[in-house]
Amino acid sequence: MEIVGIGNALMDVIAFVDDDFAPSLGFHNNATLHVARERLDGLVAALADSVSSAGGGAANTARVAALLGHRASFFGAVGDDELGRAYRDELEAAGVEPRLSASPASTGLFCALLRPDGGRTLLVSPSAALDLVLLPPPADVFRPGALLYLEGFLLRDKDFFMACLEGGRRAGMRLALDLGSLSLVRAQRDFLLELLSSGLDFVFANEDEFCALAELPFAEALDLLADAGPALVVKLGERGAVYAKGGERCESPVRAQRPVDDTGAGDAFAAGFLVGIDRGYPPERCLRLGNRMAEEVLRVPGLLVEGRRLRSAAESVSVQER
Repeated sequence: MEIVGIGNALMDVIAFVDDDFAPSLGFHNNATLHVARERLDGLVAALADSVSSAGGGAANTARVAALLGHRASFFGAVGDDELGRAYRDELEAAGVEPRLSASPASTGLFCALLRPDGGRTLLVSPSAALDLVLLPPPADVFRPGALLYLEGFLLRDKDFFMACLEGGRRAGMRLALDLGSLSLVRAQRDFLLELLSSGLDFVFANEDEFCALAELPFAEALDLLADAGPALVVKLGERGAVYAKGGERCESPVRAQRPVDDTGAGDAFAAGFLVGIDRGYPPERCLRLGNRMAEEVLRVPGLLVEGRRLRSAAESVSVQER
């Protein structure tokens, strides 16, 4: 099964800073902010201790799937600039087919400022990524037998989002949605609840997003939404993850660790889970494979994880089941 991701194409910049760095620039620690591109370019250029990697939720999921040996492609928008070319090259090197439309804007940036205590300040300038929705998705993005993985961030343009969803349905693809962010869920709650009964196969969310969708505590939210249609996969951070569909429930814990950076970990989890589904694993084992992928990504900044480490971790899940 090929995974076809559609979403924001963002170059991730991960920087290790002291406690006073973000406040010295006028940003509150732990904030998530959209920043004017000129200002973010200047900040990134001045960072002394940083790494970069091609990112964005759907791109990360496609990338981890490809590193595990599965076919994967990603459809997004980048600028005709050095970052856009680097973005394409990095996806190709990971084994992802890049389906990138060109924008006159600069390639999008996501900057995570990581403090010694593990706290993060996130600065985003999506720029060219937002231009993905200016034209309908090309028909050849939708491939029979593949799985379509959509970012919730695409809901900023519901016409484009629905064009993607309908294109996937017409092609007979399996459909997966990652809710994307707490603020998005709150803003689009009614629409998202309607989507649950529209033929989605999988919905991924973290605990806060899931509880906001139901406007209930977690256990009650799970009881309320488990019969809505899609399989629900909820990431619980240090408590692992839960799967629910109808009357079926299972969960998988995780090992305690201190992460280097959690950028992309949830996306890697989704890739592991979906690869497990493609391999015919039962849901509990899919959760374990997702958790192992996330653990490996948590050990590195951004998505700079080596493919051999991911494949070794995936093999360890397989060995446990023999």
